Amino acid sequence: MKKLLYMISIAIFVFANCKEKEKSDDATNLGLLAIVANLGSGITEIPFQMVAGSDTAPKCNQLTTGHSGSVMDTKHISESMNFYLRDARFYIHDVKLVKADGSTVDFTLTSDNKWQTSKVAFLDFEDKTGDCTGTTETNTSIKGTAPSGSYVGIQFKVGVPFDLNHLNSTTADAPLNNSAMFWAWASGYIFMKFDWVTKDGASTNGTFHLGSGGCNGSGTSILTTSCTYPNRPTVTIKTSGSVAWNPTANPVYFDIKSLVSGTNTNPNSGGAALTCMAGNTTAACKTLLNNVGVNETDGATLTVQSAFYLKP
Repeated sequence: MKKLLYMISIAIFVFANCKEKEKSDDATNLGLLAIVANLGSGITEIPFQMVAGSDTAPKCNQLTTGHSGSVMDTKHISESMNFYLRDARFYIHDVKLVKADGSTVDFTLTSDNKWQTSKVAFLDFEDKTGDCTGTTETNTSIKGTAPSGSYVGIQFKVGVPFDLNHLNSTTADAPLNNSAMFWAWASGYIFMKFDWVTKDGASTNGTFHLGSGGCNGSGTSILTTSCTYPNRPTVTIKTSGSVAWNPTANPVYFDIKSLVSGTNTNPNSGGAALTCMAGNTTAACKTLLNNVGVNETDGATLTVQSAFYLKP
């Protein structure tokens, strides 16, 4: 009887050890799977967020404040305390992720037949409420794929690539089928449309439409082969101290206060209505072009811009 009990005890001990080993093996396998998954994963979505200085959620149907410094600041945006959005949309392309050493890798856009193709993406922050006159739908992120790795920032070009810029918007695929973002075959698409109104007494409009200028095409009979002012700024933004970038926690900020910095559309403080439609040679455009990173003299990219940065 003792011998039988001894043998049963041995069997229970062996069985228990086997179970513990199976659990250990399972845990090890799950750990390995997690490592493999992490190695194979990468950034697949990059959110963009429109801000106005300290106002991190400006909307079409409300007053945009965007204080800088003291809350007693009397001039908020474009020298106005009564700034309202009318439109905020733009195209980007040639998106890359930036490494700590300054090198870049492609962020390949994923086509969704609506907001982006493999070559260009369209971001739309207005929702047709209040003073906004665009569309009810919005899109505030781009989606794609990139090799796994540690990145400290993003690089992209504002606008539509040249080979897609001089097409017929009525027959083009989305998102290039938007007639509200198109000028003409010769000049092509409006790369960025940002409109606003200030209500300091009489309503005063501000208009900034970025696109190529001085193009040599004419209607549909003479195809465009070049433009004097390409106006496609390359934007490169990185984290402070070049620490690893997490797009979900630190989206790309599109700062409309910085975009219109240096303008004045408040008639009560000596301002007036402003219209800039990529007129590189006009005084009204210089400040806005520079703020978005365009050299007004030749349409090339400046070394600095103020409209985009990563959330701190």
